[in-house]
Amino acid sequence: MGGLRDYIIRRIMSSIPTLFGISILTFTIIHLAPGGPLRFSLALQGDIPVEYLLEIERRLGLDKPIWMQYVIWLKNILTGNLGTSYIKEVPVINLISLYSWNTIKLMFSAQVLALIIAVPLGIISAIKQDSIVDNVSRFVSLFGVSLPTFWTGLMLIFLISVKLDLLPVFGSHTIGAIYSSPIEAFLDQASHMVLPVTVLAFSSAALITRLVRSSMLEVLRQDYIMTARAKGLRENIVVYKHALRNALLPVVTVTGMSMGFLLAGATVTETVFAWPGLGRFVVQCTFNRDYPAIMAITMIVALMVVLSNLITDLTYGFLDPRIRYE
Repeated sequence: MGGLRDYIIRRIMSSIPTLFGISILTFTIIHLAPGGPLRFSLALQGDIPVEYLLEIERRLGLDKPIWMQYVIWLKNILTGNLGTSYIKEVPVINLISLYSWNTIKLMFSAQVLALIIAVPLGIISAIKQDSIVDNVSRFVSLFGVSLPTFWTGLMLIFLISVKLDLLPVFGSHTIGAIYSSPIEAFLDQASHMVLPVTVLAFSSAALITRLVRSSMLEVLRQDYIMTARAKGLRENIVVYKHALRNALLPVVTVTGMSMGFLLAGATVTETVFAWPGLGRFVVQCTFNRDYPAIMAITMIVALMVVLSNLITDLTYGFLDPRIRYE
């Protein structure tokens, strides 16, 4: 237990320089990008006196050198102050709390659905190599890996919502709807989630299916699998007890790393389906040059990726007893 605790502490401490470097790089890029929050927020207000613009710049601290702005931001974030949105003029933490739950629902649902589909399909493809099931699985997986999420989303909207009129297209719920029961509200929100979750799960499941298949094929050729079969063990025990556990190690790696890919896909998917989530919000903040919101979301996402990688490493020890944390 002491070795595991020391390992976790070392991993957390080694992540601090990474997070620090991400903050510097992101802060520099967004401040050097053309335009600024004043240009975007005041563009529709006509001619603005120069004195008024200078006063707003002074109040927001935009008149200071960029290194000084970074020091002020770093001091605030270390004390738990994520700043105030330039555009909405409310604390950024309130906006993140408002939008993050919708994104978490999408990402978690998509990841669970992808694993439920991909792991059994990958196992079957490996066991029945070069069969019809295997060929169809590889063909569909190739499409899933190759197709961009925005194209898949638009095609689903056209086929499912426009042509067949089966599911709603935009938003997280029906605007103006009055629900007679919590179940009716849940079903309405679930119907709005079907298409965006399907888009995210399709691309993730395609990658995981190919990985499970290749990993299972490699493990099934190992000597200890041949020995288990030679002892007369049933094929189900050989596959699911002896082979699958070792074959899942690469899958755990990809699943942990997919946190960033899922969030990137969620950004596009939320924009296509007008889903009120963190990804769509960060796109709006980027267009409006809302520096505090962009920085806060970037650091939260970076922290999520660091934690997901740590959880992935700890899962290795559970799947493979030979792994020890010193």
